[in-house]
Amino acid sequence: MSRHRPTRLQRLLRRFLVRGRGEVRAMEDAAHLEGILRFAGLFVVTILLPTSLLAYFGVVSLGTEEASVRADLQRAANITADTYWSAVDREFSRLEERIGARLISGRSPLDLPRELHPHMVAALRFDESGQLEAPFIIETAADGVPAVALFHPLVRQAEEAERAGAPAAGVAEMYARAALEVPWPAARSRLQFDQARMLIKAGEIDQAIDLLNRLIEGIPTQRDPWGFRVVDLARLARGELFLESSNRRRVRRGRNDLRMLVENLLSTRWVVGQGGEAAVVRYALSVLEPESTSVDWIAATRGRADERTSSLFWTGELLAEVGAIVGQAGRNRRTDGDLGWVDGERAIWVSTWWGDDLYVFALDRERVVSELKANARASVLTDSDVAAYLIAPNEPLGSELLVSKPLAPWLTGWSIVVEPRDPADILELRDQRRRQRFIIILLAVGMIGVGTITTTRLMKRELDGARMQADFAASVSHELRSPITHIRVQGESLMFDLMDSDDEREEAYVSIVRESERLSRLVDNVLDFAAIERGAKRYTLRPDNLAETVMRSINSISSAQEVRDKELDVNLPTDLPVVHLDADAISQCVINLVSNAAKYSEPGGWIGVRGRVVESGVEITISDRGIGIAPHDLREIFEPFFRSRDALARRRKGTGIGLTITRYIMRAHGGDVSVQSRPGKGSTFTLRFPLQTTEATPRRSGLR
Repeated sequence: MSRHRPTRLQRLLRRFLVRGRGEVRAMEDAAHLEGILRFAGLFVVTILLPTSLLAYFGVVSLGTEEASVRADLQRAANITADTYWSAVDREFSRLEERIGARLISGRSPLDLPRELHPHMVAALRFDESGQLEAPFIIETAADGVPAVALFHPLVRQAEEAERAGAPAAGVAEMYARAALEVPWPAARSRLQFDQARMLIKAGEIDQAIDLLNRLIEGIPTQRDPWGFRVVDLARLARGELFLESSNRRRVRRGRNDLRMLVENLLSTRWVVGQGGEAAVVRYALSVLEPESTSVDWIAATRGRADERTSSLFWTGELLAEVGAIVGQAGRNRRTDGDLGWVDGERAIWVSTWWGDDLYVFALDRERVVSELKANARASVLTDSDVAAYLIAPNEPLGSELLVSKPLAPWLTGWSIVVEPRDPADILELRDQRRRQRFIIILLAVGMIGVGTITTTRLMKRELDGARMQADFAASVSHELRSPITHIRVQGESLMFDLMDSDDEREEAYVSIVRESERLSRLVDNVLDFAAIERGAKRYTLRPDNLAETVMRSINSISSAQEVRDKELDVNLPTDLPVVHLDADAISQCVINLVSNAAKYSEPGGWIGVRGRVVESGVEITISDRGIGIAPHDLREIFEPFFRSRDALARRRKGTGIGLTITRYIMRAHGGDVSVQSRPGKGSTFTLRFPLQTTEATPRRSGLR
């Protein structure tokens, strides 16, 4: 066989250790030290060096914290500004894309303008000359009723009679005479409508319907002094009359007439500054709503009417501003579909040419700015150290400005600016980061300390384990040598007939048997421990009489050399219940504990064995009045290879595995073993067995 060659490190260590130790011991110690040094080197490379570097760089970085905070703030500000500007760009780009898609597809961009943008208040089309074409027009004064018509004597007389509550038929005649006298056609149509209204009140329904029919066939553009087209009022009144009729045919016609009136009004061009069409549509829908079976049509139509009414209002409000926009678009005509932006006083305008038509769209500037301001605040995370604002033209900037980004071409002069949320927070953030670095440094130092302590403990554990295993090997060797030597001496005495009498020869035979049993117990313990370490040890549990098993164990150990000179006091109740057990394994436990009690007791010492039934099962106690166990050893006494550090206890030979095997066996039986001890007073070991129902077949038990 080839010998294991020592490493260079072992040879170097041996030179320093050989004095006073001898060659063999020095080589063994050198091998142990080599393992310790390798472990220490691994600790330095994997723990000490990285944490030391971490602590070093943490200390170095403390001086650059303020610059680092500024750089982080600037980076966060740039990201915030770019993100917000991109969101604004996407918002207005989507509007441009929607307008372009409508123009290309042939769908009018004037239809439902809020589908293009939620803040769009007007969508208008102009011809090449700059005249408003759709969806509204600007009507000349000639289409209306002169104000002087309201002061005609006959008109005033009829109105006063109506207010006074005169009979409706008489008031109708007065309106008819006034209609014949006034010279203006529009005023005449309005007075005829008032005549029809009073005829309805008087119950002359057929006459009223005839008069309303003549008005409906009249001039469609004639308006009364309040901006209503007389034709629309007549159609509305006739439809309402038909709905109130008991004739189903008339009711159906009235419903259809009112729906046609609403659809016609929503598809025609309304007059800027006149609200008659909008009022007629709203009133017609309120009349139709109780009669209509189409709730969806009512809701959708009311939405269209509200949107168009709002657009009409805004067109009137923005007439002066839109004139400048149209003029500018005419002077700087763009390519078809190319949109231009203008930031007005009350609206943000976007315009584009498409053929001979100029389309102009107005966004409510106040609402757009308000939303952009809210979005600027929302674009910053709540835990961010920067704040974003929308700054108006000529508004002063803060002294800690980080980023300023203009919102052209949509809002001229407006900018998105990003500043520190609180300038004082910069210093606070710097101090906070310093504290974090200090904590990291302290953690690194703590890790070094913990690593050092852990490594020291691990090395100590390794050394203790190696020492225990070495002691175990020495103890086993000694325990094996003693009975073998005794057997050999007695055997040689018998072989060479050195005994003088038959009694001596019989004693020699008994001694050989006793030492053989001791040797068998030792070998069984070692083999069982090896099986336990491999996880291969199993026990066959059968219902058995625990008292008889314990007594057999006591009888087998009572003749052992270490037990013969002790006082064995056994008191086991005969009525102990049957428990499931492996008789050989339990005998091994009892023998181990009795042998230990004898070993750590003085000659003539007392050993007591007791049994009793408790609530949780059955207990067997083995007590002695020997040297006892130190409190600090009680926690480790069942660990493999453990030997007490007490000098008095170490004088007793042992392998350090007997109690480990005992605990394993008891836990495999579903029970456990415990110890109570006082130094100088003795010890008591308790074997606990659970109570179980008797089973007909044996079962296997073991621990993983």
